[in-house]
Amino acid sequence: MFTGKGFLILRDGRRLPLAYQFASHYDDQRSGYLFCDTATVDPAAFFGRLNVICDDGTSLIVAITHQSDKYLAVAGLVLAQENAAA
Repeated sequence: MFTGKGFLILRDGRRLPLAYQFASHYDDQRSGYLFCDTATVDPAAFFGRLNVICDDGTSLIVAITHQSDKYLAVAGLVLAQENAAA
């Protein structure tokens, strides 16, 4: 289990604080849960690729596979450090 805190950056630039829990972390792939309050966010904001910035500096591109008002199930890919800064 891989856990921590960070931010989900929506397509409109808003940042949602979150706690994450990844069940798998093989190479540059991640899958798990983002725990955050999504009750006031339009569900359309979760379509497409989104960015997660973890407290340890790791950046991911994620796709939402399931959503609720309290968590998002995701599958993602870690960005290479040179791409994360861009």
